[in-house]
Amino acid sequence: MSTTSHLSDNLTFRSSDWLEPRSRTSTGKANVQEPTASPRRNVSASDGLVVFDHVHKAFAARGSAGEVTALQDISLSLRTGSIMGIIGRSGAGKSTLIRLVNGLDTPTSGRALFDGVDVGSLSGNALRQTQRQIGMIFQHFNLLSSRTAFENVALPLEIAGTDKTAIAARVNALLELVGLADKRDRYPSELSGGQKQRVGIARALATEPKLLLSDEATSALDPETTRSILDLLKTVNRELGLTILLITHEMSVVREIADEVVVLESGRVVEHGPVYDVFTQPQHAVTRSFFANDAGRQLPADIRARLQPGAIPGGKAIVRIVFRAASADDAVLSKLARELGVDVNIMSATVDTLAGKPFGWFIASVDGSKSADEIVAYLARYGVSAEVLGHVA
Repeated sequence: MSTTSHLSDNLTFRSSDWLEPRSRTSTGKANVQEPTASPRRNVSASDGLVVFDHVHKAFAARGSAGEVTALQDISLSLRTGSIMGIIGRSGAGKSTLIRLVNGLDTPTSGRALFDGVDVGSLSGNALRQTQRQIGMIFQHFNLLSSRTAFENVALPLEIAGTDKTAIAARVNALLELVGLADKRDRYPSELSGGQKQRVGIARALATEPKLLLSDEATSALDPETTRSILDLLKTVNRELGLTILLITHEMSVVREIADEVVVLESGRVVEHGPVYDVFTQPQHAVTRSFFANDAGRQLPADIRARLQPGAIPGGKAIVRIVFRAASADDAVLSKLARELGVDVNIMSATVDTLAGKPFGWFIASVDGSKSADEIVAYLARYGVSAEVLGHVA
């Protein structure tokens, strides 16, 4: 039995007790148009569980009287029940943005709203009550080494003053949900990285939050464990209707789990849209660079070592070609070779579905009399996006 099926069965079994699924809106997931789904409204600030309203954040610069700007005029809305991925390089402002949601930091100007409430205006008990509705999981788990898995999950309930009998029922149900019922008495040092993160997820769910924040939750895990954790998060989102806001620097994580993606660069939103649109037609150079980096890792080592940015007389262009639903069935590469008189050699390829629609990309070497720009322009006529990764002799 797969991990996802196992967790889903446990969830259904407990749904009449602690794990009652939250009701979901008829609009479902944010901004994603699936073939079998009814039309969805555009996300707006009026109906988002999380809303960033012209948020600006600056910090005092160390050792000087100046400021360091972390976020600039951020306006976003995350619909209840959806999953939003925020991606960017180190220093782009991802962690700062997520800290505004749970009140660990406040905007310099603008507002960060959770469930219609300006989090930055809260303090004391009102802030604590709001924070209990927001769970958080971390890159390095942040478990207490002196407490067992059961005791780590129970901690937020103990702090909230929950009755011991209720704590036991809730924690046992959560450990079963994350597949660790048999590890309840193990200490963190006795658990694998994936098991520690599952404890972290169970702990984040202890207070029955409306929102789950994920801060690079899979970046310390190996690929197989990452997939299992993402499967768990998708199950939690689907079965409990839990809204998830995650930050990452890995496009593969966004592709696997998110409904929509936000790309940050130097504290600004440079691209935002449904995952399918952003993956198949990235508009900003920063977004394209993420894909180029991923594509470059698919190249043979000798090609990658010889790759140069400029054209080489008599050389070959290495091109990443992306097919969307509308062009997936067209023999575009055959037409390209025939009509432009170029030789096309596919070096690697991935064909799959994304958000229920065909999606594929190829890395190909192209040689002949045409320039790389002419090749890219030709493919664009057929609705196929392409990017030159470099040239080799």
